[in-house]
Amino acid sequence: MNTKNIFKYLKRDALAGTVAGVMAVPLTVGICLMSDYPVMTGLYTVIFAGIISFITYLFKPGNYTGMPGVAAGLAPALALGVMSFGIENMPFVIVLTSIFQMIVWKFKLEKYILRLVPHYLVEGLLAGVGLKIALKFVPFLFELQSGELHDFNDWIHIDWLNFNRDKVVLLSILSFIMFVILYKHYKKKMPALPYFIIMVTSILMTFFIDLPKISIESVPFKLALPLPHFSGMNISELSITLFKMIGFAMMLGTIDVIEQVMSNVAIEKMDPLKRNCNTNNSLLAIWIANFCGTFFGGMTNLDGLAKSTTNTVAGAMTKLSNLFTSLFLFLVVLFPIVITTLPEYSLGIIMVYSGWKMIANISHVKAEGRYALILAGVCGLLVFKLGIFEGLLIVLVAHAIIQYIFMKRLNKSNQEIWNQFTSAFTEQTAFKLEDEDLLVDPQVPIYNKLINNINTKNLKGVLDLYHENAVLIPSFSSRIRRTNKEIKDYYATLFKMNDLLLLKDEIFLNKTEAQRIDSGTYDISWENNVARAHFKLNFLIVIEKGKIIAHQSSYYHNNNISISRWVDEKEKGSFIM
Repeated sequence: MNTKNIFKYLKRDALAGTVAGVMAVPLTVGICLMSDYPVMTGLYTVIFAGIISFITYLFKPGNYTGMPGVAAGLAPALALGVMSFGIENMPFVIVLTSIFQMIVWKFKLEKYILRLVPHYLVEGLLAGVGLKIALKFVPFLFELQSGELHDFNDWIHIDWLNFNRDKVVLLSILSFIMFVILYKHYKKKMPALPYFIIMVTSILMTFFIDLPKISIESVPFKLALPLPHFSGMNISELSITLFKMIGFAMMLGTIDVIEQVMSNVAIEKMDPLKRNCNTNNSLLAIWIANFCGTFFGGMTNLDGLAKSTTNTVAGAMTKLSNLFTSLFLFLVVLFPIVITTLPEYSLGIIMVYSGWKMIANISHVKAEGRYALILAGVCGLLVFKLGIFEGLLIVLVAHAIIQYIFMKRLNKSNQEIWNQFTSAFTEQTAFKLEDEDLLVDPQVPIYNKLINNINTKNLKGVLDLYHENAVLIPSFSSRIRRTNKEIKDYYATLFKMNDLLLLKDEIFLNKTEAQRIDSGTYDISWENNVARAHFKLNFLIVIEKGKIIAHQSSYYHNNNISISRWVDEKEKGSFIM
């Protein structure tokens, strides 16, 4: 049992957990409204998930500073479930989801899900969800009474010249600007501070301006078996509904697993003690909390990035902080006046900004190349227009067809294509494709792994790509790096640059019997004190047995420089070889 240092950081964990609790209140309220779930049910879910996360941490730690809760990325999916099956059937649907997650955990299937669903499609999916969330809460920024605006047509026909509405709009704009400025300034120091300030100032404004406030439905904590409600259905209708529920649960579970994996990657990088995350152990906490939570009608949960970041930056060292977050939210449940005094516009600001962040994260896909960016964008639009399940399914089918066509152009037989696909499902064989096939999963080629690790400033990930006797000839150094330590020192210095970004431009691929040679151009940029520094570079990467043995880059010349100029100089007697 992992109890050796559980109380070593008691004060830090207590403070961090409380801070995360402050931030979790408006987010949980907003996600519940988006999901068509009672707010109290969402709070019960976060409280229970925090307790389960701490208990499983004692035996099988997944991450060390993550904070579980209801996920914004699944809010539209849950709303779709409520609309399709009814709120009374959602506990049964989530039981199915937890069983699927249990199977994934038991047989460690998460790595195969990630191979089948490229992470850039998940970014696109979340961007589509973010757009849904942002548009859902935009009316909160100018409503004069709760539920005044139901759809876009209502926006068009309202009286925009109403003095009272103008006051709310002006207050929302000024508060939104203040929130964004505070968030950007304090996100790495005190990430909960902007949420606290916007909540407090909005409550104070209610003493001077009549503002619509959040209303919550009183839902008592009541235990019941998560059984389905199929009354009135014949055998055919029951079979179809059950089939839809199973498919829906698998979709919920898959997105839950992928989001947890992505969160663990971020949490591991933020961990103050640089501890490694175990995603499989994290899934244990998720499915147990999901399964047991259905007995009180709870929602799905995972270690959300927003709450986990707040918890970590606030100083959390262990999962003990989760208990303090649960304790804070328990006090909110006991005294719900904390929520009902909160004006709607402040919640609108928080949720619109959360939605925008989900949309903006699609920019990370730029490092994967144009194909990934286009596919992620299409995925986002389809998810927004059609729904999470339909949008993701259509894009996955399109992705498979495009890959098949591209691989046929490489003169691969159907059997070869099938063998490469099925290799993803063998324990011994990784999903490895021909190096020239850039339309396949972008994390496979070394070149793409290098770009991903540089953009995420993953020093260990970069160094793992180089052979122990590799040579690096960098653009931004006068020294050739001939040892791993010298290569490490170079990248460690490069990673000190703010907002470092390496983008693909052109790549040309050559192969010998034993080596692969990637060459072309890429763009690198970073922020400095004056303006953004931007450079276009030529590169040459020699790869042998999956490791870089030589890597050289140099400045790209915009003007065409011909060797004939130097030949002329040689004839004049001034050329020096």
